[in-house]
Amino acid sequence: MKKTLKKTNPKPASSILTRAKPIEDIDSHVVMLCYGQAGKGKTVFACTFPKPLLLIDIKEKGFESVIDVPGVDLLEVNDWDEVEDVYWELEKGTKYQSIVIDQLTAMQALAIGKIRKDNDMDPDEVISQRSWGRVSGLMVTWIDNFRNLVGKYHICFNAHEKLTEPQEEDDDRIAPSVGSNLMKSVASFVNGAVSVIGNAYVREVKLEDKSTQIQFCMRVGPHAYYAAKIRRPVSAGPAPGVIVNPTFEKVLKVSKGESLSVKKTVKRK
Repeated sequence: MKKTLKKTNPKPASSILTRAKPIEDIDSHVVMLCYGQAGKGKTVFACTFPKPLLLIDIKEKGFESVIDVPGVDLLEVNDWDEVEDVYWELEKGTKYQSIVIDQLTAMQALAIGKIRKDNDMDPDEVISQRSWGRVSGLMVTWIDNFRNLVGKYHICFNAHEKLTEPQEEDDDRIAPSVGSNLMKSVASFVNGAVSVIGNAYVREVKLEDKSTQIQFCMRVGPHAYYAAKIRRPVSAGPAPGVIVNPTFEKVLKVSKGESLSVKKTVKRK
């Protein structure tokens, strides 16, 4: 005999399907991970996000490059309790359009410090596997909390870069990979939680007059070694591999499937 499924604690509320709406009508915000080596333009890029913008500097002290950018408020955070405090204030709703966390690698260091303090550990005491699990859980929980503010703000997480060599158990990976300098479990979570992963780097290009020019760039298209992605309509085709002189507007255009090419105006005689 087939068992009849009964709904537990039935509620007289209207159908949950009334919340469904056309996907093209959803006003989405950008949630992004930008990672790279020091001095590659992460903070400058992040501060191109819509203003007013809150730059949460977690022991980074790297705000000199954006000190003349209007519409940016700086908040320096130095311990884990302040990380949680700023989230609860942002959750209430604020004047800001964009939130930048600069950067996750330092936030992870604060999480390690909190776990050490909670367990009365000495500064040089080796962290156990269990404690590392607590650090991971703490980071994932609060990164997720900040990510979920995306309904109210554009979110940009900055992080330092790390090269990971393949291990013996990685049978399907024979080359090194480059991503954010975070615990493997945390990095994996962040990569899946954001809609854009950009790798900031600098390249030198030769011009026609044989001089050289320094370009700030960002990898966003799929890459064999670098973690990079940008979610966009399937009909738009593959994303460009690199954005030169990246800005929020350029990232937004690519995510919408628009072209970054500049159309030249032809003057008629």
